[in-house]
Amino acid sequence: MSTGLRLLWGVVLGSALLGGCSLTKPQPEIHHYALTLTLPEVSSNTATPSLIVSPFDARDPYGQDLMVYRSSPYRLDFYNYHRWAAVPAELVTDWTRRYLRGSGLFAKVFPSTEGNADWILAGVIHQFDEVDHENTWEAVVSIDFWLTRAGQHSPFWFQLYTATQQADKRNPEAIAEAMNRNLENILGRLTNDLTQVVGTSTASL
Repeated sequence: MSTGLRLLWGVVLGSALLGGCSLTKPQPEIHHYALTLTLPEVSSNTATPSLIVSPFDARDPYGQDLMVYRSSPYRLDFYNYHRWAAVPAELVTDWTRRYLRGSGLFAKVFPSTEGNADWILAGVIHQFDEVDHENTWEAVVSIDFWLTRAGQHSPFWFQLYTATQQADKRNPEAIAEAMNRNLENILGRLTNDLTQVVGTSTASL
């Protein structure tokens, strides 16, 4: 066999072996993380106002399901194999609706595609990530909420909420649990504030 043919055969055989390795090498498993909030339970609901919770938005880079982490104030990175079960805006919207339904503050809480309501709640997520320190990891959430009367365009009330919780361990699952506590904290504060805002506004009508 000539030298040229031997070289060509070596290239073909090497490529085949490399291709075989890539086919048999197992790919890392993708892990998905959900939120599981403890919802308020009201024994009786005598509320009369109703609420639409519009789908929330999320500022970049939080408009995707990849979990985001920060190793410095200026650097953002993404986990390739650790993801939220849905994009953060969908998770927060769903849990906000469920939390406010359980609060007893409103007679009914609708998604934006259903029914007529007295109030419309909207929001945008500004931060939803893991922040890494030398010895600890934290979950940080920052959400802007605003409330509009039905039939009006300008918000009647708005408020920014931020919560930070230290993760029990330095891994993505512990971050998801800390994020869960963050959202419970924010929605509890939101409910208390809406109780004052809606009650005062309704009494003045």
